[in-house]
Amino acid sequence: MTTCPAPDTTGSARATTGPAPATAGAGTVRARRYRAAATLCALAVLSATVTFGTPAAVAAEAKPDALVTMGDSFISGEGARWQGNAEGLKNFGGIPQALRDATDRVKTAGIGLEKIYSPGCHRADAAVIGAGTPKRFNIACSGAATQHLSRNFRTEESQLARLRTLATENNVTVVVVSVGGNDVHLTDTMKVCANAWKNNRYCSTDTAVTGPAAERVRTVGAKVAEAVEAVRAAVKDTGSSPRILVQSYPMPLASGKAATTAAHDENGWDRWSAYGCPFYNRDLRWIATGLGAALNREIKKAAVRTGADHVDLGRLLEGHQVCGKQSLQTAFAADGAVVSPPATTAEWARYVPRTKTELPVDEAQELLHPNYYGQQALGRCLTLVVARLATAEPGADAQCRGAAGKAPEQVGVTFTR
Repeated sequence: MTTCPAPDTTGSARATTGPAPATAGAGTVRARRYRAAATLCALAVLSATVTFGTPAAVAAEAKPDALVTMGDSFISGEGARWQGNAEGLKNFGGIPQALRDATDRVKTAGIGLEKIYSPGCHRADAAVIGAGTPKRFNIACSGAATQHLSRNFRTEESQLARLRTLATENNVTVVVVSVGGNDVHLTDTMKVCANAWKNNRYCSTDTAVTGPAAERVRTVGAKVAEAVEAVRAAVKDTGSSPRILVQSYPMPLASGKAATTAAHDENGWDRWSAYGCPFYNRDLRWIATGLGAALNREIKKAAVRTGADHVDLGRLLEGHQVCGKQSLQTAFAADGAVVSPPATTAEWARYVPRTKTELPVDEAQELLHPNYYGQQALGRCLTLVVARLATAEPGADAQCRGAAGKAPEQVGVTFTR
């Protein structure tokens, strides 16, 4: 610490009273010496202030802690508009407006759609994690693949550029990354399987579907690893040294043995028009235990390879999946009243509704993503995992799991490392 000399008030007073002496007296000399010392001192203090005030040298603890989520639609919050799903009428009757409205937060909560989703990227109001963290930033963008992290996408600056700015202005402690699903066309492949069912075909035995899917999965691990390293590079020399938590993908569809209808009913049109489940059981098995499981294994390998933390979400929606026997939909009671199941028994993912006209683009991109309840479950999962990272060794590995009859806030979390 620099200590400046106290003012020489005596000498200074004598120097400023009466006519100027012909020869400098002792008081004048002391005043000049004081002014010179004070000037040098001020320059030293200014130099110290400039040196320690630069952004690169500001201690991390002087900046507010923050958590950042980035990547694709499975963390941006796609699907959060819907509180469960509405049962359709049998025999192609469509979805009654009263049931649709009872599951639509625009209607039930009076929230404008522009408040639920940000334009373009569909970042949802319900996609909130890290309770207790002073600041949280969701910079994920629906539709983003690994390559889009470093590029401007949907009219927005690249996620990596935004992350660097946030890490400079805040003490970013954790960055949660969801990426890889769009590289393997996860949701699009599920939609292909739905169309196969509508045309009385299996997608899981069609090599035109399974071959390219397997090839995309084979190469996705390297892409996810590159994305993790790019995140590290983006925060380098920003003053932040965050943990990087890589999440895998929740499976929105129940596996074959848990499907809502028996095998001999698989071809019944009510499976789609009433329950929003246009899938054969064997295709459901392939999606869950084949494509989805393989994708999640590659993501975990990428996390291990790069020393990042990892959380497995493959069973997050368990007991509440679309097509599941144990999950319920909003329906009419015998007396005509609308009955919405609570979150403990509702579906936690957006289904494939049978509608009389083609779905709007915004609704089509919501299909087979965690809905409002699923987002609450994901938020609870990640909040618990992030809290544990504060004391966990690098390379932590966790799993979040839902269960039939459990609410989103009752999601279980286990750590294997």
